[in-house]
Amino acid sequence: MAKKFQILIWMLLLLVLFYDMVLASNVQKKEHRFSYSAFPILMYDSDIGFGFGGKGTVKNIYRRDESFDLILFHSTKGEQWYVFTFSIPDFEIRQGEVYPLALDFRVEYDKRIRSNFFGIGNNSPDNDHQFTKEYSKLELTLSSAFTPRLIGEFGYRFTVYSVYGYNPTWGTITAQTPGAGESLVSLLTGRIRWDSRDSRIHPRRGFRAFYALEYNPPALGGDWDFVKHRLEISGYRSMHRNHILAARLWLQTVRGSTPYTEMSKIGDSWTARGYKADRFLDKAMILSSLEYRFPLYKKLGGVLFTDAGRVFPGLTKFSFASWHSNWGLGLRYYLTNFVVRMDVGKSNEGTRLFFNFGHVF
Repeated sequence: MAKKFQILIWMLLLLVLFYDMVLASNVQKKEHRFSYSAFPILMYDSDIGFGFGGKGTVKNIYRRDESFDLILFHSTKGEQWYVFTFSIPDFEIRQGEVYPLALDFRVEYDKRIRSNFFGIGNNSPDNDHQFTKEYSKLELTLSSAFTPRLIGEFGYRFTVYSVYGYNPTWGTITAQTPGAGESLVSLLTGRIRWDSRDSRIHPRRGFRAFYALEYNPPALGGDWDFVKHRLEISGYRSMHRNHILAARLWLQTVRGSTPYTEMSKIGDSWTARGYKADRFLDKAMILSSLEYRFPLYKKLGGVLFTDAGRVFPGLTKFSFASWHSNWGLGLRYYLTNFVVRMDVGKSNEGTRLFFNFGHVF
């Protein structure tokens, strides 16, 4: 507990220091107006009970191009999700601009009472054993745009995982599974990005490619020692009357002592949408996605998509065999400051329904 408290104090001190640096370097070139967006959440699920909450974004209230974003969700059976994000300048305002320094700060708490663990490997069998997984996460990122399209980022991430409520007799997750129980991840992040998209909220045209590095050395106070490499490429093409074709390729590998919660994965609302969350885990992964986005009525849009990928013990074990694929359709509700997303994915293991915010890529 003392180690966690010390890390949090350092995080707060760095936040104050970086905020002053951003204010000193932020020279406004354009006048941006105040705006806000809000969306309520009300749902029922037999496993989590009644769920309620909402998401709201307020932008440029202090006329410094800053934004505040808040997500609150709670269910009657204990499912919880809370996220607060502060950015200066706001990520959409700074898109396509040259800026000396930007700050993004994010705090998130997520408690999932229906988590699964299927083992490690691309052929791990399915199961219905569920337990509770929760995490508390703080992220601090500084970025600088060297040109309108070339951006560098450096940051720090602090995450506390708690995995409990499982039964060792299941034969899947035990106390010896890396990441079971409580563990701490404390890592540095670096990213270089080439980004010609016309928007980060709802890109209609452009190209994005980035390489990201995460390093979790024991010296930062965490319980693990690993390095994660990620390469992602995505492209967007505007077609007839706001019809958009979008494609993505994602490669990732992790080396070192790693909890299963930080491994490369296939399966959830951000990867393969026809599979359960964390369905396939291993050290490395490849994933491809294709989306056809089209308007329906006013702010409402539709999406047809397909995802395909697999995990590997390492990228040197790459193979085109045994890829896991799915297809599906979804709805998008476009607000000024964010996108509301609902997807239904179909695979050979069944149908999955996902609700979230923002485009998948």
